[in-house]
Amino acid sequence: MSITPKGTGIPELYRLYRTGKLIVNRRYQRKLVWTKDEKASLVESVLLNYPIPLVLLGEVNLNDGDKGFEIIDGMQRLNALFAFIENQFAVNEAFFDIREHSFAKDLSRQGIFKSVDLEKSKLLEPQKCAKFLEYQLAVTVYQPKSPYEIQDIFNRINSNGKHLSPQEVRQAGVTSKFSELVRSLASEIRGDVSREVLPLTDMPAISINAKSIDLGYGVRAEETIWCQQGIMRISDLRDSDDEQFLADIVLSIALGKPFAASKPSFDNYYGKGDIDKSDGIEVSISRYGEKNLKEDIKNVLSSIQEAIKLIAGDQQKNFLSKTLNPTAKGNTVKEPFYSLFMAFYELIIKESKEPFDIKEIFGALTDLSSKIKMSSTITEKNRIKNINIAKGLVQNYFKASNTTTRSSGSYALDFRNYLMRSKVEAPNYDFKQGLYTLSDSNRKFDEGTFEKILQNIAAMANLGKGKKGYIFLGVTDDENDTQRIEKLDAIKVPRVYSFGIVGLAREAILRNTTLDDYILLISRKIRDSELPESLKTQINTSLTPITYEEYTVIMLEIRAGTEPVWYKNKLYIRDGHEKKPQEQSGAQINAVWNLFR
Repeated sequence: MSITPKGTGIPELYRLYRTGKLIVNRRYQRKLVWTKDEKASLVESVLLNYPIPLVLLGEVNLNDGDKGFEIIDGMQRLNALFAFIENQFAVNEAFFDIREHSFAKDLSRQGIFKSVDLEKSKLLEPQKCAKFLEYQLAVTVYQPKSPYEIQDIFNRINSNGKHLSPQEVRQAGVTSKFSELVRSLASEIRGDVSREVLPLTDMPAISINAKSIDLGYGVRAEETIWCQQGIMRISDLRDSDDEQFLADIVLSIALGKPFAASKPSFDNYYGKGDIDKSDGIEVSISRYGEKNLKEDIKNVLSSIQEAIKLIAGDQQKNFLSKTLNPTAKGNTVKEPFYSLFMAFYELIIKESKEPFDIKEIFGALTDLSSKIKMSSTITEKNRIKNINIAKGLVQNYFKASNTTTRSSGSYALDFRNYLMRSKVEAPNYDFKQGLYTLSDSNRKFDEGTFEKILQNIAAMANLGKGKKGYIFLGVTDDENDTQRIEKLDAIKVPRVYSFGIVGLAREAILRNTTLDDYILLISRKIRDSELPESLKTQINTSLTPITYEEYTVIMLEIRAGTEPVWYKNKLYIRDGHEKKPQEQSGAQINAVWNLFR
């Protein structure tokens, strides 16, 4: 089989991009990380007709049976070229003129992306736009025998670490339990969780942005616990230092002793060092339980986050770094935070305790960095001492826990991930502010809204065999509705991304009942509906109240069965980014059945 590179025009690749044919596998691909300057430099090279590195694609079959191309090498470069076409940055202060590319112009008119004001902005001259579009990239399309071949090729290409941080080199192409656990934990904590394989078009929504770089991506570095609390810098997060920190935590817990963190030691446990210890950590994770380990780490981190919210309120920025090291002056507090985290882990997980005096806890932790052993060389002995010091300072402010159920803090962390994930998996998610009208007077329970919820439940049950859908009650996805509820119900609504967490307690008050009884009412209305019995039972048994910053919302989880669901003798689906359930007929019904074969 010939894998000789061939010249491929930018327009052809752009069409593949916008039709969802260019695919990213997050098991081994990193995030979009190039700055605007780096992107502009690549475009300048194209305009100067300089050669740029080869793009390597793996031919794959998509879910719809069509042919797609998984990006093995060249994701950052392709994103830069397409972002320039869509006016996300300028080169030498000039934007691409989308009128010179009919397909891009049509997409802009449809609102797929927003172009600059063509009359007021400085635009690239027509001949330069033509030169850009005529440029031929060296593209190799490889036909792999299996997905593992693609991973192996990616690993070999990136093994020298060019342009990658040490942690990105370790994670590249590795699909062990250890690497998968670190990857998924990091993604959930950052808030960029998504399905494993997705189109390149969806990558910006789950890549890291910051005020200082303004790339228009969906995850704000300043809103992650790592940067908000001064544990890491934005540049650290972009270099995947959060994954290295979590690898440190996973190793410490799974191996049963503080990890002597160093580059060679990390490399060894990833199977990329002088001594291959990858089997050892795999056995340790299996012994602990992969799911248990993940949940324990999330619970401890959530407990710390909730404690910070309680004590700091609206003044959360850098609260932790200022507490752990009052004289930090911009320096990060990774090692003090490691000691704090492991102390909380021992108290919450090992000793089944919970914090009861948050003010005293943070008072005791003030200037922890001066009390522990800080050194450029991290040893197991020093870390044991540091953890014991942190634990000794706070343990008097913990008490025996009376519950064995999962912490609400962990649900809150997952809740943010559901909201982020909805941006790239719109058919699987729906949000309702509630079940009462938003009129100025005579507010009443809206049976029409509840009927639409039932239709949406039926539609999500038709997503296809093995698929899941989620409906959240008490969440707005429209800022106008959020502001209206703030005015009508006299509440201050917390925002997460573009969502307002309005909760359902306000509707319980309107109904003159308790929140528990109002949730029970909703559950009974689902039970008494005309949905199939098995579906109603499944939804009500998985109905989950989630409290986020004192506002309680309901999550309905809908799991598709082995065949389509009919509701009132009608078949509904949710398609693309269409929020309303759509009734199907004729040949469309056969298409739904095909999703279950």
